Amino acid sequence: MWKAIRRGYRYGQLWPQHAVVGNLPEARVIPATKLGLKLLPLAAAANLFVQIQYLGLEFLPQIIAGTLFLLVLPVQGYYWLGKRAYVKLPPNLEAWYFDLKEKLNQSGEDIRLPGHRPGPCYIDLARVLKKALSVLPPHDY
Repeated sequence: MWKAIRRGYRYGQLWPQHAVVGNLPEARVIPATKLGLKLLPLAAAANLFVQIQYLGLEFLPQIIAGTLFLLVLPVQGYYWLGKRAYVKLPPNLEAWYFDLKEKLNQSGEDIRLPGHRPGPCYIDLARVLKKALSVLPPHDY
């Protein structure tokens, strides 16, 4: 599980935030997870103090459960991203991956698919997209 969370964090750092990939779920999940990582600890602390103030210590198990739920939400986002990173691409994205890879190779970059995987995954697409956005002219991707 921790391995998937670490992979999700790295995948979130690698995924480009660009209009080209705006319709994929990562374009919504990654910013929401990053925002949750910043804001939800404060919301959890406020939740803890306010509920203890108004409900008292007799509701402490429920208060702690609600607080932990708020703290775990960003972890769930990174877990999902970690699982998604190594899912094989659907045919339409796989064709786009190979097209971008070919254009990058023609422009002098050395892009290869890792040998231990039978086909490209979402993390491979993220790597190729990141490179394509920095190297290729806008009309090529």
